[in-house]
Amino acid sequence: MHRIVLLKIGGKRLQLIKIVGALIVCAASLGVLDSIATLFRIIKQVEIAKTSEQIALSVFGLPPTALTSDVVMGFFMLPTAIFMLWLAVFVIGAMVYRSGGVILPVEENVEISK
Repeated sequence: MHRIVLLKIGGKRLQLIKIVGALIVCAASLGVLDSIATLFRIIKQVEIAKTSEQIALSVFGLPPTALTSDVVMGFFMLPTAIFMLWLAVFVIGAMVYRSGGVILPVEENVEISK
């Protein structure tokens, strides 16, 4: 015989899911702020590197004339991807926090012996 048991985690007395959701939201918020700071730091480094060849060589390893728009966009890709990843984690954390409970279907095979 095949049956499905619903396992419920969370409820009125057990707020574990809300706590986990709140921690995920807090961690994701810090990650979003860190990635924004990284993006602004790169913008400032590019602005400074375009004016000074010494800084351009030390920060980017390229002369200021080689800092074209496609090269600069290459430096922005990873921090932008990390920013979007943290936004996705934030949304998932908010969904976990708002749900308050999780119901997991657990399949079970029961053999009846005669």
